[in-house]
Amino acid sequence: MRTNNNLKIRTNAANQRSYFGWSDGMQVVRKGYGEIAMTENELVSFFGVTWRKLNYRLQILVKSSNLHPDERSAGEEKIVIKGQFKGYAPLYPLPIIIVLSFMLDSTEAHLFRKHICQELQNTAFVIIPIFLFGNIDN
Repeated sequence: MRTNNNLKIRTNAANQRSYFGWSDGMQVVRKGYGEIAMTENELVSFFGVTWRKLNYRLQILVKSSNLHPDERSAGEEKIVIKGQFKGYAPLYPLPIIIVLSFMLDSTEAHLFRKHICQELQNTAFVIIPIFLFGNIDN
């Protein structure tokens, strides 16, 4: 019997977070499980912009935004290339991703803004619990 006791698989940040991608019909798709956080490389490919344009906007957001400190960073992901540790890549949470979509001018950013607005307009079904105390034979 072959078992996999590799700790890297269980502690990998990719297994503990979600990120956005595109389906074949250019629909926003959530991939993974957990809180949404993306690296700079994932953001570049998701928004379809150059790294330089994205990095400039990220620097503006991190330095001079009105976001709460907890909303500016979602931790770090370990970078391993060909089995060698190269460093850490910062993860950017959903509030940063949403703000970036309004700062960038690309087709992908437009479609993501449209997706976010549609999600906000969808009605959420709320179940209101009713507790009856005392005599219920009326």
